[in-house]
Amino acid sequence: MAENENKRRARRPGKAYLASSSVTIPAAPATRLIQQDIFNEPTRERLDMGGNRWVRMFEQNDTFLKSLIACVNNSPTLRRIIADKTNMVTGDGFIPMQGRANALLTTSQAAPAQLSRARLNALEDYIARVNLHGQSLTEILAAIAYDYDAFGNCFCEIVTGPGVCYIYHVPVYMVGIRKAGADQIIRSVGIYDNWEEVPLNSDAAFYAAKGFREVPLYPEFSEAQDGLRRSVIHLKQYAPGYFYWGLPEWIGAKMWAELEYLIQRFNVSKLENNFVPAGVLQFFGQMSQTEAAAMLKAVEAKFAGTGNNNKVFMQVVRDEKLKAQWQPLAQQNDGEFMELQSLAASAIVTANRWSKSLAGFATEGQLGTNQQIRQEMEYLQNTVIKQRQNLFLSRVINPYLELSAQGGLIDRGIQFSISNSLPVSFMGEINIESNLTTDEKREVLGYGPMQESTEQGSAATNLDVQGLISAYGVGVRAGSITAQRADEDYFREICGFPPTSPEVDQVWESEGVRRPITLKSTEEREAELQSTIQNKKKK
Repeated sequence: MAENENKRRARRPGKAYLASSSVTIPAAPATRLIQQDIFNEPTRERLDMGGNRWVRMFEQNDTFLKSLIACVNNSPTLRRIIADKTNMVTGDGFIPMQGRANALLTTSQAAPAQLSRARLNALEDYIARVNLHGQSLTEILAAIAYDYDAFGNCFCEIVTGPGVCYIYHVPVYMVGIRKAGADQIIRSVGIYDNWEEVPLNSDAAFYAAKGFREVPLYPEFSEAQDGLRRSVIHLKQYAPGYFYWGLPEWIGAKMWAELEYLIQRFNVSKLENNFVPAGVLQFFGQMSQTEAAAMLKAVEAKFAGTGNNNKVFMQVVRDEKLKAQWQPLAQQNDGEFMELQSLAASAIVTANRWSKSLAGFATEGQLGTNQQIRQEMEYLQNTVIKQRQNLFLSRVINPYLELSAQGGLIDRGIQFSISNSLPVSFMGEINIESNLTTDEKREVLGYGPMQESTEQGSAATNLDVQGLISAYGVGVRAGSITAQRADEDYFREICGFPPTSPEVDQVWESEGVRRPITLKSTEEREAELQSTIQNKKKK
């Protein structure tokens, strides 16, 4: 057997190598992003396989949504920017107008018709309380604007019925979106405060007793129950590859927001756990425990505690072996990762399409003047804020007003626009001397006017009296103005001149008016000329 095996081996062709290994080059990945940084909605296939009827963001336990909430609440830069955006979107309040607000078609904007004071008061009373929570319409706008920037989605619920039309802000974590049908149209959402106990493959009707409700998306309304009809408005920021939910525009800086929190958490933890002794002091010698304890107590009283820092410790010994030894312990008092924290803040500002100076950071080489701040705010107002305002007005605020008008709660045809706030005004650049009178300056400072004056005299203090008299004289000589007694009284009053004498009064009573030169006859002008010549000859 062994001999036959050796013969078979001898007949096999020889190999030019002793061993080999195959190397497989993997195909290039679709993306270099690691899987945990890719946020995916469940696909239709995945929903069908699991029998899911509801789509959460993006898991049933809201892991992704909770991470967004944590970033918003714990990243100081991100929280500041979102709060600033919300304040700029809400502005200084609403501007009511009769007719369309033209939030979308800017080419058809025209001067709106103003409302009467009575209608304004009634409208203000109505929007001051738009739900049973006592919230105003401005508070609802602020809540949905915050959610829209923080999470890329916002929801509000409209409830109508006989004599009522309410609007509520719905937190994002309370919403599950109903799976779309074959036509890819989302028709309703579910609202519940504890989705973790609701199987996503059920219709959730079992939890109706606990407060679960399914509400159609606007403009559809639910069937009347207890006389009330409900509808939900869902606004989302578009993100490629996402159908049910949107993504916030700062999603690209999510890791930077987490890093900003981790840096400050690390430095706080280091501060709490880094209170180490300044050094170790050792004494060598023979002494009892009592003597050693007394010495330690004396050294501690002399060199430890407030006011004892930077003192000099001196010792004289007979034997070198008995000298004290001091071993200082190195300490680092500055925080760590400061440069990395600055990079994180810059990335967050960029992802939010915001300005670093408006986010609270000083820009090297710039003074941060009011003019610079106004220019940056104007740019952000035109590129970021105005689009959001138009979206909320056209999709939420004005539809709610229209529903209220249909219910007879407010006048028909009223729509809102938003008054933009101006945190930095032009007051610092106005020349007070050339724009305010003395009494107006005193009023700003809280003082009364310097002296009582009539309404006419007070108005005259703002006039250029000299220029006014000169213009009057030119008008009289040019024949465009006929001088009269009232004119002289007026000029005497504003100039502070004494009243006319009896002789002047007699002239005015006899003549009445003084006709302009151009209105006199040829004979009258010739007589005046001869009279003037004779008077000169007499002199």
